[in-house]
Amino acid sequence: MELIGATSKVQNIQILDVQDLYMEAILSRAQFVDSLMSFCELPPEIHLSICEFAHQVGKTNLVHINKYFYELATPLLYRVVYLPTRSRVISFQYTLFNKPGLSAYVRHVLISDRNRDEFHVVLPDFIVYWPQTNSERILRRQRIRDWLVDRDKELLAFRTALRHILSLVSARLYSLTLLHYEHSIKMLHDLLTFPYLNLEELTIRGDYPPLPNDLNLPSLKRLHLAAGDMPNPWASFSALTDGCPSLTHVRITEPLSCILSGNILAQAFEVTFGLTEYDPDSLAMPVERCPDGRTYVAPAPRLPPSMVELRLQPYPPEMSAMGMPYPDHMEMMDRLQAVEKHADIFKVLPANNENYVLPYSFDVAQRHWVDRMAGGEGCWGKTS
Repeated sequence: MELIGATSKVQNIQILDVQDLYMEAILSRAQFVDSLMSFCELPPEIHLSICEFAHQVGKTNLVHINKYFYELATPLLYRVVYLPTRSRVISFQYTLFNKPGLSAYVRHVLISDRNRDEFHVVLPDFIVYWPQTNSERILRRQRIRDWLVDRDKELLAFRTALRHILSLVSARLYSLTLLHYEHSIKMLHDLLTFPYLNLEELTIRGDYPPLPNDLNLPSLKRLHLAAGDMPNPWASFSALTDGCPSLTHVRITEPLSCILSGNILAQAFEVTFGLTEYDPDSLAMPVERCPDGRTYVAPAPRLPPSMVELRLQPYPPEMSAMGMPYPDHMEMMDRLQAVEKHADIFKVLPANNENYVLPYSFDVAQRHWVDRMAGGEGCWGKTS
């Protein structure tokens, strides 16, 4: 079953029924042929079909107890790769280093620098403990230095592993999810320069860098930008138009500008859909001096002609002492809703007010990804 593409629950049930029937047919054929030959003598195609269409528990048991089935099912096992922590990313790099051929099977990847939702790095106890004696203070300083050195090495190893993995799998990927929670890592820099020739879906969470001017994602259809702001976010719409000719869906989840500059956020969409004239100063667009003396002004935000839907999910509103959202948030929402009424392709999603931890938390991102890999809509659902 192809994992890219939304599938309704009814369709999922039908697919499962078809799989069960197909599985029964395979086993019936195997039983018939087995009357003439042993199971081990069956064609590898039947063995592979058993691995592919068996339920998850049965598939897991097969590959755990039988080396032959493990080797046969390797293309299936590495089709979808889930790397929720730095240690898992580094471990997978070692796997690809020892068996580089496995990279040819990878089609879908989730990579995160951590799978927890704390705002800050978890510090060891000795950093927050205040020593009582001079010898304890000396020991504490040394332990802090050692911890910082080890952490720098760990982050460098993670960035190196991430780049190595993507350099091997990028050309065959159908979907990529990059979740960036620790600001000090800066893991997203230059990761979009690899040849993603078949990439159809991309999710980036974190302080993502500006899209490169030579962005080339010819097959990209769905782009999800979450919990961050590029230095020049709205001019980047032009980079998407030029570098993503097949783009049909864009979702922007909880951008920082919802809090820091809601009026600029609203005006950017007003300009994009032709409700307001473009003014670089009002959108905080940078003005750059070229070496030849000319002045470069970022182009106005524009969307690809293939665009079908542009979604925005704002932050939950901060409440005043009166229990009401602040006036600037209410003004931003009024302007965004006016744009929604004017542009059919623009949708404002309700804010995530339930059990809110931080912008596009790992739990939410993981739930969207798992649902998408199972054939659901993921973050592209009507109320997601």
